[in-house]
Amino acid sequence: MRWADPELLSLLWLVPILLAIAWVAEHRRRRMERALGDPRVLRERTQVAGATLRWMRTALILLTVALAIAGMARPQAGFRLVTTTSRGVDLVIALDLSHSMEARDVRPDRLRAAKRELLSLFAALEGSAIGVVEFAGNARVLSPLTTDTRGLESVVETAVPEDLDEPGSNLAAAGRLASILLRRPGGRPRAVLLVSDGENLEGDAHAAASMARGSGARLFTLGLGTPQGATIPVIDSRGPWPGGGAARGAGGEGPGAAGGDASRARGGRAPQRDRNGGGRRSRPGEDPGHDAGAPVRVRGVHRWRDCAA
Repeated sequence: MRWADPELLSLLWLVPILLAIAWVAEHRRRRMERALGDPRVLRERTQVAGATLRWMRTALILLTVALAIAGMARPQAGFRLVTTTSRGVDLVIALDLSHSMEARDVRPDRLRAAKRELLSLFAALEGSAIGVVEFAGNARVLSPLTTDTRGLESVVETAVPEDLDEPGSNLAAAGRLASILLRRPGGRPRAVLLVSDGENLEGDAHAAASMARGSGARLFTLGLGTPQGATIPVIDSRGPWPGGGAARGAGGEGPGAAGGDASRARGGRAPQRDRNGGGRRSRPGEDPGHDAGAPVRVRGVHRWRDCAA
């Protein structure tokens, strides 16, 4: 026999401690009875149980405590071998949280459209280990690889550009963190999904694709935005600025004049990065069924040998 939580057995020391307390209490009780008169006459008049019955009750209480502690330690006997098959992939999602993701050329805006696609992806990748990296001018791990899709949904839904203090879109930093998360034992297929509008990419994008391949993963991209682009709304506690929004520079680096530069989806270099990383690029809105169409390609990473460009 073995115990699932053997450390709880140390609580059995409570049993002799309680026994000592009960013995001291009984000893004091007898002294008090003798001081008041004949103990037998007192018990007859007060209808109180005698010492024998009291010790029997104490023994039952101590036995109950001991059995409760043993139950919490979960005794286990016997075993059997069960063969299970694990399906799925190791996937790291690099989510762009630059301010250009707040542009509204995709409804309701690029960031919320990306979150909508990711939530549908989580539901399709049951059994996969998924991690999330958020990036702007710098990058950080939002969630390590986990199969807890409910927790991932909460993490992604609450991600906002204010989480990161450095503006920009540093793809190289995101790729480095993604490759680190994927370097773990196991033979499951691995993939990195870049979710971005492609605005103002910093660092060496080709190095990010090489890092993905170095960790044994393929790089896929999910592009947000339209070639026509849109201004990036500037919103404070009183709502949008006059005119419905203000334009910023292409990467959301600073305020510009209303009606100035618009944020546009930059797709020119993404296909080349995908080919370097061994994956593909997809964009919501390319076809009427974009709500399902974009995740379909990404879901295919668990059959990534069939998805070679």
